[in-house]
Amino acid sequence: MADTSDPFSAGSVARQLDYCTFCPKMCRHACPVSTASGRETYIPQVKMDSMNQLRLGHRSWSADTTDPLWACTGCRHCTVYCDHANEPGLVLLAGRAAAVSHGQPHPALTGYSERFRAREQRLTAQLAEMFPESLATEGDVGFMPGCDAIDKGSADIAATLAVLERTGNEDVKLVEMPQACAGYPLLAAGHRDLFRWHAGRVAKSLRGFRKVAINCSACLYAMREQYPAEGIGMRTEIVALADILAPAAANLACSLQRKSVYYHDPCYHARYNGVVDSPRRALAQLAEVRELAWNKADTECCGGGGLLPKTMPAVADQMAKRRLAEVHASGGGIVVTSCATCSFMLKRNAPPTVEVTDLATAMATLSETPFTAPTDPDAADD
Repeated sequence: MADTSDPFSAGSVARQLDYCTFCPKMCRHACPVSTASGRETYIPQVKMDSMNQLRLGHRSWSADTTDPLWACTGCRHCTVYCDHANEPGLVLLAGRAAAVSHGQPHPALTGYSERFRAREQRLTAQLAEMFPESLATEGDVGFMPGCDAIDKGSADIAATLAVLERTGNEDVKLVEMPQACAGYPLLAAGHRDLFRWHAGRVAKSLRGFRKVAINCSACLYAMREQYPAEGIGMRTEIVALADILAPAAANLACSLQRKSVYYHDPCYHARYNGVVDSPRRALAQLAEVRELAWNKADTECCGGGGLLPKTMPAVADQMAKRRLAEVHASGGGIVVTSCATCSFMLKRNAPPTVEVTDLATAMATLSETPFTAPTDPDAADD
């Protein structure tokens, strides 16, 4: 069981903080938050130094001193350029937990645990209302859409079910469970104990399935890595939805005139989960796949991680706009991604020349697989 008494108890955390504090800022170009905001205080070295000063007691815990801890999506791009393989995206989560324990949550996340619980209840009811015939509590393979897909991407869920049915995978059902989210937002909000409790409930809810596919890159990481780190055992194998769709794509036919599409790698897929090739294989069956300048392990963040859309919404949107600027400058086109959060962030910030679509919806559209999108209820502000 992980030590819950002190978020800084792991020796590696203190070592990483010291290394970053005295680093000559070699990864500064790789932080999308500092780049989009234009603030030096948000580069990885300064964020880690701020956390180190708090750890050492050189600064008191306040809204101002803890502000840099929240200026991170956990995208891990800085780690790619770190000679010591430091993990600011993960270490800063420990800092957020410490901030919460010191009574200094981010002002935008006040009462977040109650808001999270209310959203869970709303979204599970919403999923049952939209897809009453597609739910199951057990089976060989289940599909867990994730909270952002339920909330803002019901058409993508419908497209996924249609593609699976057309390719002979109609036995894959939506997982019927009391939880809509695997819990990553709780971890990002600094509620480590609540995350552990929630993770145990999710693991129990999934026991009826041998394998479950999820369309949220951050929660896939949380289930694979953070659950075991918090002592939560999983009987169920957890995979990315793209890993289920890739082999299914071989059974779909594309039009004679193949379209070209850009693929956006979600940060957590590319740099945490190793989900890089499967979405490209799925798309390559149906379209010409084009690469963005920053791709795979060097992908740029859409701004959706780390609860940044709540703590720094303008910066999060600017990150999404930056990500699509290349496509717009090239005359526009279709951008496909394989994470519900990325899809939402990019869609709402896309210029008129750029169409953003989820992987399953792109597959359905390119293969002319019909699907009916249910009406999305109005999303609540939670």
